[in-house]
Amino acid sequence: MSEPFLDDPNDIDTADGSSSKGDGNGERDEVKEVQLMAKADTNRIRFWRVVVTVVILAVGLAVTLSTYYLLRDDEDDSFKAAFGQFSSAVSLSATTVQKNIKSGYQATAEYAATQAQAHNMTWPFVVLPKFETFGKIIREYSTIESVVFVIYVEDAQRDAFIEFIEPRYKEWVNESHTLNPAVADKFEPIEYDNFVKKKGPDGSWIPQDKHPFYYVLTQRSPPPTTYNTLNFDAYSEPDYAAYYDAGRILKGQVLTTQVRPFASSTDKDHALIHSQLPDSVYVDHPHSFNSLLVREDPNDLDSPVVGVISGPVAWDASLRNLLPEGVKGIHAVVRNNCNNTFTYEISGKNAFFLGDGDHHDTLYDGMAVHVPLSSSDDPLWATTPGHCIYDMTVYPSSSFEDDYKSQTPLIFAIVVAISFVVMAATFFIYDMFVQRRNRKLVSNAARSNAIVSSLFPGHIRDKFIGTQAPDQEKNFKNTLSRKNSDAFLNQPGSAPIADLFLETTVLFADIVGFTAWSSVREPTQVFTLLESVYAAFDRIARKRQVFKVETVGDCYVAVSGLPDPREDHAVVMVRFARSIMQRMYSLTRELEVTLGPDTGDLSLRIGIHSGPVTAGVLRGDRARFQLFGDTVNTTARIESTGRSGRVHISQETADLLVKAGKGHWLVKRQDLVHAKGKPDMQTYWVQKDDEAGILEDYAVSESEGQYQNSQEAAEEAVDYNLVAADRQERLIDWNVKTLLRLIKQVMARRELIASKRTRQECAPERESIAASLAKTPTRPLEEVKDIITLPEFHQSGATRNVDDVHVSDEAVRELRKFVTQIATMYRSNAFHNFEHASHVTMSVIKMLSRVVAPSDIDLGDDQEEKVKTLHDHTYGITSDPLTQLACAVTALIHDVDHVGVPNAQLLKEHDPLVDVYGERSLLEQNSLALAWDLFMDPMHENIRTTICADNRELAHFRQLLVNGVMATDIVDKELKSLRNQRWDKAFAKNEGPERTSSDDKTMGRDSVNRKATIVIEHLIQASDVSHTMQHWHVYRKWNESFFRECYAAYKAGRAENNPADGWYKGEMGFFDFYIIPLTRKLKDCGVFGKSSDEFLNYAMANRKEWELRGQQVVGEMVEKIAAEERNANPDQLSVGAC
Repeated sequence: MSEPFLDDPNDIDTADGSSSKGDGNGERDEVKEVQLMAKADTNRIRFWRVVVTVVILAVGLAVTLSTYYLLRDDEDDSFKAAFGQFSSAVSLSATTVQKNIKSGYQATAEYAATQAQAHNMTWPFVVLPKFETFGKIIREYSTIESVVFVIYVEDAQRDAFIEFIEPRYKEWVNESHTLNPAVADKFEPIEYDNFVKKKGPDGSWIPQDKHPFYYVLTQRSPPPTTYNTLNFDAYSEPDYAAYYDAGRILKGQVLTTQVRPFASSTDKDHALIHSQLPDSVYVDHPHSFNSLLVREDPNDLDSPVVGVISGPVAWDASLRNLLPEGVKGIHAVVRNNCNNTFTYEISGKNAFFLGDGDHHDTLYDGMAVHVPLSSSDDPLWATTPGHCIYDMTVYPSSSFEDDYKSQTPLIFAIVVAISFVVMAATFFIYDMFVQRRNRKLVSNAARSNAIVSSLFPGHIRDKFIGTQAPDQEKNFKNTLSRKNSDAFLNQPGSAPIADLFLETTVLFADIVGFTAWSSVREPTQVFTLLESVYAAFDRIARKRQVFKVETVGDCYVAVSGLPDPREDHAVVMVRFARSIMQRMYSLTRELEVTLGPDTGDLSLRIGIHSGPVTAGVLRGDRARFQLFGDTVNTTARIESTGRSGRVHISQETADLLVKAGKGHWLVKRQDLVHAKGKPDMQTYWVQKDDEAGILEDYAVSESEGQYQNSQEAAEEAVDYNLVAADRQERLIDWNVKTLLRLIKQVMARRELIASKRTRQECAPERESIAASLAKTPTRPLEEVKDIITLPEFHQSGATRNVDDVHVSDEAVRELRKFVTQIATMYRSNAFHNFEHASHVTMSVIKMLSRVVAPSDIDLGDDQEEKVKTLHDHTYGITSDPLTQLACAVTALIHDVDHVGVPNAQLLKEHDPLVDVYGERSLLEQNSLALAWDLFMDPMHENIRTTICADNRELAHFRQLLVNGVMATDIVDKELKSLRNQRWDKAFAKNEGPERTSSDDKTMGRDSVNRKATIVIEHLIQASDVSHTMQHWHVYRKWNESFFRECYAAYKAGRAENNPADGWYKGEMGFFDFYIIPLTRKLKDCGVFGKSSDEFLNYAMANRKEWELRGQQVVGEMVEKIAAEERNANPDQLSVGAC
């Protein structure tokens, strides 16, 4: 069966035994028609035989040559494009390195000037404190080998300077050696020369002659191994003097020519520096010496020169890390106007010195890319002597080109030529056998009938082909119409489309954890996951030529070996299973940023079994292709008894893999599988990694087809690079994305309401309020209010599309920084951690969406009336995006710096927090205080003013955070009592959920705000324990985490009782006296509509399940922790023993 049959599952059936009679009639009619046509055209066929043969050969030659030259040109284009890309990368990186070097000198010069001013030092009597610390930072930031500080000393100051500097040299050197032990170990305590010196003719140090001024080497990083170079007058060296003079003219950095050795350092010092650099940076390779004059006022280039910052840079180091690993063979020729030229080969992260002079291959002169390394806007830059102007020219090399050249053009050209030769030979042979055309035509007719039979049932073939010979061609085309096909599919009494396939392999892939995951998501999020996952699987199935049968919920069903039978169906299916397993792993981690926490925990459980299946089309409404038989049932059993993240296969499939030479893929399962209605089965796991050297075996074989495009070909490799992303980073990304959308809603409402006071008018007042809020009372508990005033309804705030709102890049960066810092402030507790805070945030967002879009109230047809009704129904929560944002931020910060023990334990231990916050809600107050201080930090000015445009919004935002965070203290009896009193007052019988809009209009403003306040607090409380109102598996996960945290506190001596002793009864009480009453309050408030039934139903179901299985669950948790402790320390007591 040809490939097009894969596109339509209705066309898989290739035979129908009921149509033999029609087949015979059709064949006879076809033969007669062909014979008549052949008799009339025999002479013309003989003439066109030669013509067609010549044309085929001519076209074949043209196509062959075209194929060769096109592919060769394509490789040339790829080579040139790659060089263009990587030469641009080299250019950009090289110029960036030079900018970093310049920045390093500028930073050091500014550091020297500002330190002198800060310590009231008078030039030249300056010694920079912590010079080694600062110099090390500069050296690590750039490729500078050493940072040298030279002070300008006039002759009148010479003696005073020597007297000043002598006692400070040893202090500075000793301090630097402490910070750089590698130099200290090699220090030679040679006697210090207390005079300004220069190098004599024999290389020894001698006193400098009297001169109007001197440039005295004072400090260096890394520190020297001797005192020899200290007090050296750099101006005594002609090269140094020239570029110092040039620096006075250019007032900028100067690149000098290649200098070896350096007068300001000994060979030992230079070698020691290089011993700490990568192996490819050699002492004797080209170096440049850079210098920048230090001015008394760093901001005034005309202020007096007080010193010089200088130092050597190895070109080996400057040209490193310019290309990705694997890219090799780019030549860089460095030149300057001082007649120096040297060449490097850049390969990956390294640069290899090829020698002095230009060593590039002249064959590539036409591809040269010029890179200026020294540039300035100063018109004197090119004409001032004493410094060198550098540039670099980048060329490809033959080794680089070889990576993009292959024998592919020649191979394809040969294949095309052979194809056309075979085509011509086939045509010629066919023509030679034209005398035996009757037998040939019969064979062709039979073949045509077979093809038609594969497309349509037999009686339709007989009807349109066998009984209407005069208009045969026309009617045959009619059979291909969709209308006739649909008529057949719905025609009663016709033969079914079905067949038995003896050699197939069936796969069931189930998403593990999907039920629990979906219970805490919105329907759109559930379908986003399924559509993304199944679309990815479909692409892999097409690539592997695996037939997708159907998806049932979160289970994906596929089969190989039909509709096209194939011997390697088991091998193909295992390869497909591994591919979708890997794609699932990477895709869920990508989607976690969009769909929230725990998405990355989803995985596949795959079962595979081989055997015969009955396959066909079940006709009727929504007809579809289906599989039936014991093979399908067994596959379902294999899948259900498998494990998450593993491919589980039957003995039958394993035998086929062994027969195909793939036995090294298998790992025998140790235990037998017990399946309903089946005897015990021996099964196998498919290898997860490359321990058996099988990864390359999973590649797409030639028989399985090719990737459809380059994007598909790169998909898996790209995705696998993403899966290494840290889980916490993905949680941070999701929180940032969630908060950013809420912030856009805040901005949209603010812009559309068009407040009378502009942002600029509010700025002074906002600053004063911000300052006062930054100095709020140290006890947030004292700020809790019974009533928080929410904004009144405003129609224009509900019509702006948030996707059109732009948040500045600075604000987005600060938002991410804020969320990241919040994440780092969470401790590594089992329960009170950043992951749990993210889970609470997700629950808040879900509950807010239920508040914003209730499904059980009639909003009417008028848009304005809809929004107004929604505002009234939710006490104004829907009309204030800032309130919604505050709820999300509350969830994010509510457990910051939680220590893993309750407030009562901190009170008993008299923790320092008691002195700060009193004896109540210690952890909650501390979390709020830390988060608020971070929010008010100047580093978050942009995001803070984006969220809160004026003082009213800032105060409102803080008040919401205070009430929300304090509401999470559910143990404090006084707070609980006050909340219950507010609830009773707010939701009395005459003000309960059975109200109308007219009732709301008559309510006082305080009454509405009181209800909004208590709803927000209970929303936060419900989200904090939302796992108790979600799927049983979600509840079990967080229940065990909390148990572990309590047990860790007990083991640390911070709890009196083993939590295992009362955990079962404690959870029962928690459900009966807190969770279930809380869910009923959520229902009674009338804000969440029918969604409140979901919370209550889950809570009741979990309570019932805990009552039945709770003691068993506690025992399992105890045994699990005990086993972990035994493995960690065999002598440690178990949970039960404690």
